[in-house]
Amino acid sequence: MIIYKLPEKCTVSSLPQGCAMALGNFDGVHKGHQRLFELAGEKGHKRAVWTFTTLAKPGVAVPYLTDMQAKLDLFCRYGLDYAVFEEFEDVRDTEYNDFVAKYLVPTFKPSRVVCGFNFRFGRRGAGDAQALCALLAERGVECEIMSPVFFESKAVSSSAVRDAVLMGEMEQAMALLGHPFALKFPVVEGKKLGRQMGMPTINQDFPAGHIIPRHGVYACTVTVDSEVYLAVSNVGTRPTVSGGASHVNCETHIIDYEGDLYYKEIKVEFYGFLRDEIRFDSIDELTAQINKDAICAKEYFACNSRR
Repeated sequence: MIIYKLPEKCTVSSLPQGCAMALGNFDGVHKGHQRLFELAGEKGHKRAVWTFTTLAKPGVAVPYLTDMQAKLDLFCRYGLDYAVFEEFEDVRDTEYNDFVAKYLVPTFKPSRVVCGFNFRFGRRGAGDAQALCALLAERGVECEIMSPVFFESKAVSSSAVRDAVLMGEMEQAMALLGHPFALKFPVVEGKKLGRQMGMPTINQDFPAGHIIPRHGVYACTVTVDSEVYLAVSNVGTRPTVSGGASHVNCETHIIDYEGDLYYKEIKVEFYGFLRDEIRFDSIDELTAQINKDAICAKEYFACNSRR
């Protein structure tokens, strides 16, 4: 278990007594999660979030939207005071009543706990939100269950965000998230063909288990040293230059930027789908298309005012 004090992101040994705790996986940290954070703070308590470093469900391959670091960054963004990250394997076999009686209450001493209407906990998810409130009430801890948050008559959920990302519908994903879908991975060395073409790119690999958006080209922004640049990103196998390789990555041309970003963690935010990934017959055709994509990205942001 790791406990962070935010926004400094420094670790501490314990939470101050009397925090309000929001419980959940919080994949994506979407608008429903943000409403839960607001609910936790309605009575003026310091706000803490309890979540997982990873979520490993045996036999279920559900790609994740946000890793631990991405969650931490978003928790800071939305004003939380503390973040508790627990290893899923350390608590997965805990009976649901023991989770409350032997772990949650004695470890964190919360004055208030909030969760979503569909929250499950304990071994095999045997405990639900109502059971959590009942067990906490026996111990004098206030508990509140949040109703679903809706967007266009549908409940906001991590699953809905995943569906949007997998379909390349980044505007829909952003509407559900309240922020753009983003990647923040180390820049790895590529074939350096972009530099030879006069338009250098950065390459980023997707960690195992991370969601991979629909293959294609996107209008993006890239943050370098607190400066935000417009960009075009290609998610896919780069068929023109890869020689038929199946390795999927994100390759980004940062418009009007020059510099060496190798091995730095760079944030790429996705705003709109521009076109499918296609194979060109020559490098010259690819170069011409990237120039067109850059123009399209500039027009996209000019029309949508989302930079």
